[in-house]
Amino acid sequence: MWTLNECAGHPRDMGLAQGGAERAAIRRAISSLDLPLRRSRLPSLRPLVSGPMRGSGAGRELFRHFAHQSERLEGLARGAGVPLDSLLELHLRVRAGGEAGGLLSRRAALRVSPAESGAGRVPVRLERSLPRAAAGEPGFLLRESRPVVGFRSVEVTLPWLVSSVAGVNEGGLAVIAGPMLWGEPGFLGWPPSLLLVQECLQRFEDLSSAVDWCTKRPVEGEQTLVLADASGAVASVIASGRKRRVQPGEGEIQLEAGEPPASEVESGSDSRDGASGEDRIFLDPGARRLRLEAAGTSVEIAL
Repeated sequence: MWTLNECAGHPRDMGLAQGGAERAAIRRAISSLDLPLRRSRLPSLRPLVSGPMRGSGAGRELFRHFAHQSERLEGLARGAGVPLDSLLELHLRVRAGGEAGGLLSRRAALRVSPAESGAGRVPVRLERSLPRAAAGEPGFLLRESRPVVGFRSVEVTLPWLVSSVAGVNEGGLAVIAGPMLWGEPGFLGWPPSLLLVQECLQRFEDLSSAVDWCTKRPVEGEQTLVLADASGAVASVIASGRKRRVQPGEGEIQLEAGEPPASEVESGSDSRDGASGEDRIFLDPGARRLRLEAAGTSVEIAL
């Protein structure tokens, strides 16, 4: 059953709320990778200047260029009672795609399609399939973000993730992210491109500003983001390594092939057309609405 996590306030407050609500799932995700679970009781500035996670490379760049999400990450770690570096490592590992990306790298369909018209709204809808979690793997959840500064939004994310894979904000901007494909492993380089989803939802209501932001932030990965606003304008931002290109226009977006779950490999099933093993999320920018279809039930949230 889908539940809605409500996260409000300053970035650290929103992280605390999510960490407290999803403590068990976060600790399970960290434990599955044999990362440390115990927080240090002695405060230290060393990790910020010379530590392997935050003192250099992608971790340092995340804290430098994504201040709000970094603070949210700190709150998330505190709320879940886990080390910040363990949680940060989860976020950096996904850049490698494949097995390291888990649910974020499983294949998904991204589509732009007509939506129900009404009340002067331009009929456009974004759609993303959501692969279901394997046994013991934390699955997707619903989250409402109400920041002190920025736009409110409703999103689909993972228990340990500060960004989201899809969402729509009160300004009418909607974003869906395709799977994280192959990237550079390790902790050097830049933060994952997935962070752009939350940045856009919090900061922008129009497509052009969001797309411009996406092309200039220091991120890397192999991933496609599809954005639309309340006017009906649509564009894709395609990340390849550290380069990004913009593809404007509507129409159906091609399938993004990610890593299929082990169960699909064994059975030979194909989830591209909504077979069992996938849920679906629909975002209507004009109505500022998110709808989920999962296991025969539907959940709708409007801002």
